[in-house]
Amino acid sequence: MTKDFARTAGGGLRLARSVIVGSSLVAAGLAPVATSATEARVSDPVDLATAASYAVLADDAVTNTGSSVIDGDVGVHPGTEVSGFPPGVVNGERNVGDAAAERAQADLTDAYQDAVGRDARATIGPGLGGQTLTPGVYRVAEDADLDGTLTLDAQGDATAVFILQVGSDLDAAENSTVRVVNTPGPACNVFWTVGDSADLNTNTSFTGRIMAVRDIRLETAARVEQGGALSRDGAVTLDTNAVSRSDCAAATAPASPTTPAPVTPGTTPPETRAPAPTPPEVTESPTAPPTERDRDRRPTAPPGRPDRDEQPGRDERPDRPDRDEQPGRPDREGPPGQSDRDEQPGRPDRDGPPGQSGRDEQPGRPDRGPGND
Repeated sequence: MTKDFARTAGGGLRLARSVIVGSSLVAAGLAPVATSATEARVSDPVDLATAASYAVLADDAVTNTGSSVIDGDVGVHPGTEVSGFPPGVVNGERNVGDAAAERAQADLTDAYQDAVGRDARATIGPGLGGQTLTPGVYRVAEDADLDGTLTLDAQGDATAVFILQVGSDLDAAENSTVRVVNTPGPACNVFWTVGDSADLNTNTSFTGRIMAVRDIRLETAARVEQGGALSRDGAVTLDTNAVSRSDCAAATAPASPTTPAPVTPGTTPPETRAPAPTPPEVTESPTAPPTERDRDRRPTAPPGRPDRDEQPGRDERPDRPDRDEQPGRPDREGPPGQSDRDEQPGRPDRDGPPGQSGRDEQPGRPDRGPGND
């Protein structure tokens, strides 16, 4: 019995020592503290995957009246009705009863289950007007009524997450507002889970994604910013509304990525610039052949062409003597075979050419002397 007592006592001492050491580690902050997966993801944004690009998504139908403007995608599945566009405008894609809308509905269901399954830090409501909430998860047990202004204070955190879990219906009265303050960027992470239907009355200004199990109705001039109207099992009805998805949502058709050039470590990657436009090639016009006037102006003759003064066929041509020395054309003072004008044969001097008397001595025409008067 003595041995059994000693063994039992020794075990008790070891257990006590373990408890003391463990307590010391916890007190010193050296021992790991177990946290649940739910606690770890309370502050994480809700991932909607492909449903993030949708401003309006329904299970049954999407109907519009008036000049609504939808900034984001519009989809429906398994229903196939999207009506009222135009006059409404969709600045995004329309996926009606196709595989893209089916996938978005599946991602919406997963996102809803994620958001509604997170642990709430507090239970509020049913009235939401006049309250100010800091980032976290909040539960409204039954219906939620918004009459007035609900303020969400991001406390300077651009990634602040707000999740509001409404057990049944959400009803926003006329001219009610949900606003986000103290945020350095767009309020991308405001999520509403609605266990039944959501109704936003006239001129309501709402912030965040409404993920409702059933119908979502937006009355005249109601607005949803940084979110959307996403119905899991119902329809979405619009009437001259403005609905915009979150600015943090991925674009539906992102630009094709470009592969950067490899960069050696320690070097600066080259700056990519658009190629400079190539100037048009300038072709020199052919030189016009020189004119006679241009030849006269040239100081020297072109190669292979003698100077004007040396060209054959002019005054110095070998086969053409000088004007004054041409054969058969003697000098004016006495060309061969031809006498001077005063000495031309057959034309004697006026005083008496041979064979012909002067005017006063012409034969047959006596002189006008006496006897002829």
